[in-house]
Amino acid sequence: MKNKFKLSVLCIAVLGMTACSDDDKDTSGLESQIKQLEQQNAELNSQNTELSSKNESLAEDNANLTTKTEELQDKAVGYISTFNQQCAEEGVMFDYIDPNAPAEEAPQMSAFASAMAANECSSCHTYDNDDPVEIPHGNFGSCSNCHDGHNETPPVDPGNPQDPTFPQPEPDDSLVDGKTGASGSFYYGSSSFLNADYLAQRLNGSIYNYEWVEATESGENTAKTLKTACGLENREFIKDMYPNDGKEYKLNGFNNQMGSKLISTVSKFTDEETTEEVELPNVAIFGYGMKLEDNGNYYASMNIGKNNTCYNAVMHGDVRLAYYEYSPMLSSKPDRNMGARILGTIDYERTALKGFDWVTEVPGLGAGEDFTPSDVDWTNVGSCSLVIKVEGIIPLG
Repeated sequence: MKNKFKLSVLCIAVLGMTACSDDDKDTSGLESQIKQLEQQNAELNSQNTELSSKNESLAEDNANLTTKTEELQDKAVGYISTFNQQCAEEGVMFDYIDPNAPAEEAPQMSAFASAMAANECSSCHTYDNDDPVEIPHGNFGSCSNCHDGHNETPPVDPGNPQDPTFPQPEPDDSLVDGKTGASGSFYYGSSSFLNADYLAQRLNGSIYNYEWVEATESGENTAKTLKTACGLENREFIKDMYPNDGKEYKLNGFNNQMGSKLISTVSKFTDEETTEEVELPNVAIFGYGMKLEDNGNYYASMNIGKNNTCYNAVMHGDVRLAYYEYSPMLSSKPDRNMGARILGTIDYERTALKGFDWVTEVPGLGAGEDFTPSDVDWTNVGSCSLVIKVEGIIPLG
């Protein structure tokens, strides 16, 4: 640029000299202009150098900021731990809703509960034995054909769980209460559900949840990409992150019982080697429910296959039920152990023994027959609809 400027100045000088007469020899004005232009050119070159330096510095700063932004973005992605946070990264915003929140806080649950209740029996009943049946009820329609339909409404607190419905055994540290099974000083008395209505709500209630299940076929509630998953119905009820591994997944809703339900009976038999009469406890887990009938009595009921529990309960009449909820994250022993023990006897008039199809009642052993244990030919029995009259509700112990 400087050479071009000098050349221009030289041309101007030559032009000026040739344009003047021989008598005009004063070039001081032109030389002054040349010197001024050279000074301005030097200043511009200096400014240009400074600007180039600043530009290089700004370019370096911009590169550093870009790197830091990428690092922060990677770090932010590393903090994502829930599905709605994943969707926020995709520009889809929504809040997580606890599917077990009270109905007034999450009215969506009423629709979910209705959908779950409308499913076929196989959605809540399973059986490990493949022969003679795979699933209780088979293809015999709704659960109401075999027993009362399920109430999938989230439980509502009916009152004080420690307000006993039945008389309570008196604790005695020096004795064991063989009749009720009560022991010691009832350490879990403060966390036991002694109120029958409250206990029934816990027994009949459900915990709702959602999960990602690999889809066997495409459908309305399946997604192969995170973006699609963020638009699925009921997306707000799941916390677990979408796998996002290229496979297609289904957003699956399900419900489980709120606690463990155990039933204890006594197996009585003759030992083949010693010929002695033996009595051994038998403990099993089944999903029974409990409700108050019009006659003012509480009854627990369950539909199970022919097994030790069914046989012992029918043949001997007495059963012990236990309902147990355990919270492993709580430090206090009474707080993390909750539930109740239920004392009961078989109601032979309400109980029904059925064939191997789980539906057809064995003649003379159906509901309303009021049969006796001696009436039962167990070779004809394939399943049992047991109804147990609640005789007492006592603390865990």
